[in-house]
Amino acid sequence: MDYYRAGNHVMVMRRLSPLVEGKKTVEPALALLMAQSCMKLDQLSQAAHWYDRACVPGLPSLTQVKLLAANVYSRIENWQRAYEITRGLLEENPKHFEALNLYRKSLRMLLKFDEAEASNREVVAMMQADEPGIFDMENPLDHLFWSDNDDFAARLTRIDGDERASPLQRMLRRNRNHVFGEKIRIGYLSNDLGSRHATMILVQSVLWGHDPAHFETHVFCYTPSALKAADNGARSKLPNLHEIDHLSDEDAIALIRQHKIDILVDLKGHTRDARPGILNKGAAPIQVAWLGFPGINTGIDCDYMIGDGIVTPPEKQPLWDAQLCRLPETYQPNDCYYRPLPAAKDRASLGLPEGRVIFASFNNQRKITPQTFRLWMAVMRGAPDSILWMAAEGDEARRNMRQAADGAGVDPERILFADVLLYPAHIARLQAADLGIDTFPCNGHTTTSDKLWAGLPLVTLRGRNFASRVSESLLRACGLPELVVEDEDAYVALNIRLATDAGFRQDMRERLHRQRFSAPLFDTERFVRHLEDGYRMMVERALARLAPAPIDVPARPARNAPFRS
Repeated sequence: MDYYRAGNHVMVMRRLSPLVEGKKTVEPALALLMAQSCMKLDQLSQAAHWYDRACVPGLPSLTQVKLLAANVYSRIENWQRAYEITRGLLEENPKHFEALNLYRKSLRMLLKFDEAEASNREVVAMMQADEPGIFDMENPLDHLFWSDNDDFAARLTRIDGDERASPLQRMLRRNRNHVFGEKIRIGYLSNDLGSRHATMILVQSVLWGHDPAHFETHVFCYTPSALKAADNGARSKLPNLHEIDHLSDEDAIALIRQHKIDILVDLKGHTRDARPGILNKGAAPIQVAWLGFPGINTGIDCDYMIGDGIVTPPEKQPLWDAQLCRLPETYQPNDCYYRPLPAAKDRASLGLPEGRVIFASFNNQRKITPQTFRLWMAVMRGAPDSILWMAAEGDEARRNMRQAADGAGVDPERILFADVLLYPAHIARLQAADLGIDTFPCNGHTTTSDKLWAGLPLVTLRGRNFASRVSESLLRACGLPELVVEDEDAYVALNIRLATDAGFRQDMRERLHRQRFSAPLFDTERFVRHLEDGYRMMVERALARLAPAPIDVPARPARNAPFRS
């Protein structure tokens, strides 16, 4: 204990190891010391093991130690053990919301559709009944993976890592003295700025594409070292890059103010390792949410949320604290300059069968909800020569997916799994498929634009919130509005037609190829000019001492020729 109190965790483990290693039974107190020392040394697998071994009947705070074990197991992606522990906790107390939150994450990662659907029904019932604590159970990102109910989303109170913004803080920020210059000074805030991250793939040409005659661009970066180390050189092109990962919120704010930033654009929202405190403590006179989090930014102090007429229609404004700034064609930037488009891989090299229609998913498995699974299986039953090619990490998830397919009347051998590849190789393999296939209620976002970039049409089902309308936004901006449907029956029918009618499928693919370099979706320069118009409108209101209000950015004249050959 003296070594532990002194912070010498290496010595704690050295002294305890002979007492615990290889023993069938271990004193819970010793197991806890081992677990806590492993945590301090960032040895997560060992920490999970020792927390688990400490969980014996009669242990004080047994429930809390079990929850610690489950949390660490989730961090090392041992979702099966996290599921087993949290399921046991819920059998003891069905309203232990911390356990329920982690249990539900485990269900999504393990693709346990029946249990997930039953849990969803229970949570909806508790939300409808306004059960105390239910709206603080999960963070807004986890909520998006299974629900498109914005009324629920607007009531969520959990913010990971920080306190909610207050009206007083917002008022003080807006009234703080600030001098606007001749150029608009934009600061982008993110920790996803590495070439392997989806955000960087989308936004990189925006960050270095602003008109230098009218805009001064800064990037405030707290990207983790592993992502930086894997970067292919894209970071070296970022303008005025400021590393803030070593700075406190207060010091980061001081740096932002030192550079007299007019508009601070947060690219994170409620996503992993975000720093909402930088916004909630008032870093800039105009604060904007964009791109990283496709939902209601509750609890984070932003004046505007950048969307478009599809993902953020006017009737949704009352649910938002931020004012909606709608771009004219799509909210999603897409890089047509540096996004790779290598030659297609052949099917044989990928282990894919010839002569079959291949639907490609590659969405994060958290998005494969019970609804998504049912729709996909209906499509496969109606298109018996089709193959589903998808990503799913973990043997348990893949086994559960195939078992569920078998139970739904689809041969499990028609489900093929793919591993993670570097982005250029991924785009090359995508082109070996025939069609994309979407998820609900959280659509593919970067994965949808990846498929369109690779020449794969896909059908989407219009949802009720931002995350469930992203694919619609992208399809319309790519000139394929007929691939947007209003109900599940139409979704299944149109996918079956694409899979079984070779002429129709080829027509859609040829249209996509023709329009890919002329429609607005991948027109980076056009997108940046529209985004800049939105920024100008925000600054004009601030200069006129007007409170933020909804903004609709007008479309610039259409191009008369392709922007890329």
